[in-house]
Amino acid sequence: MQRILPIIIILGLIACKTETKTVDSFGQTEPGNTPEKFAEGIISVKGRFEHGISFTPDSKELAFGILNKGDFSGTIYHSEISTGKWTSPELFEPLKNKSAYLPYFTPNGKAILYAQSRPDTNNGFTDIWILERINDSWAHPQKVDTPISSMSRESTACMSLNGTIYFSSNRDGNGLADLYCSSIDNGQYRNVKRLNSISSVRDEESIFIAPDESYIIFSRYATNEKGPDLFISYKNNTGNWTQAASLDTAINTADWERRPFVSTDNRFLFFTKQIFDDKGYAESDIYWVSTQKIFKPFVFQPISPKIIKLGQEFKLSLPENYFKDIDNKTLEISLNNEKHHWAKFDKMKMTLTLNPKELGEFALTFKAIDKYANETENTIKIVVEE
Repeated sequence: MQRILPIIIILGLIACKTETKTVDSFGQTEPGNTPEKFAEGIISVKGRFEHGISFTPDSKELAFGILNKGDFSGTIYHSEISTGKWTSPELFEPLKNKSAYLPYFTPNGKAILYAQSRPDTNNGFTDIWILERINDSWAHPQKVDTPISSMSRESTACMSLNGTIYFSSNRDGNGLADLYCSSIDNGQYRNVKRLNSISSVRDEESIFIAPDESYIIFSRYATNEKGPDLFISYKNNTGNWTQAASLDTAINTADWERRPFVSTDNRFLFFTKQIFDDKGYAESDIYWVSTQKIFKPFVFQPISPKIIKLGQEFKLSLPENYFKDIDNKTLEISLNNEKHHWAKFDKMKMTLTLNPKELGEFALTFKAIDKYANETENTIKIVVEE
């Protein structure tokens, strides 16, 4: 019963829906495209090592972690809106005697996933746990057992609307963390799948999954010399993840960027910036930034190469969702045909008309631009034969 209890909890979560609202910002002015400390002096306190913040979908509660400088154990703090204002963050009572890290509210706000140190370790080995809220009271924490928690280190976890848990683990035995997910199968988590198209030869962890699984943001060690940066990948129409792209240079700096979280309305990215100096770990604060330059058009429905006949007109209807964008429904799509005047694109009808005059292989480059001037290019391969 103890092993399947977390599964019963999660199945109950999936059926629930929660109202979503914009994050209340502790009286701060909302940030633009340059990251700013979040709730400076209240949550982001100078000299204290904050890391990892999460909000309930209705944006009325938050939880974040504090890393203790002495033994690097973890403590979770909690705040909620009461009489129209945020309460002063306080130690999260249900986990006050635990070494706990990286709280993450489930998509309906009725439970928290988090990492917890194993007994008799130096806090370096953690498992994934879940804490359920029943009738406005927090129940007893339960370990999310095998196959998600293992003998290796699982450090971060989050959940999608369908109950799939995404997490990081170094279980492959190479000492590096990779990204994994586990879906519910007949009421239980039976198998774990490595996200091969995202995981690389470098550490990946600090994972955030969009509730609808349309995108994923995570941290990766960018180079051997540089610490973690934040990357984003989108899920296309075949269920595959696009090649991960580094976020804007205003976000990714020479410091360590980790622990991403996106507000339910997709307007703000929260993340942890860790700063090191010649004496070591110097500062850790939570920042937030607008997502206007984070979400960019991506190829949702890739188009396979086309083989056409020389001298014969060929028409191709491009799918309306050839490109998609998380926060823009309308995109400006164009064709660069400077080299290939025999290619004509009707953007209103999304129709490509080809009447090639020469044999060979050609790449037609399409561009999608959103209202924030973010742009993405993609090529369609055209093979002209006799």
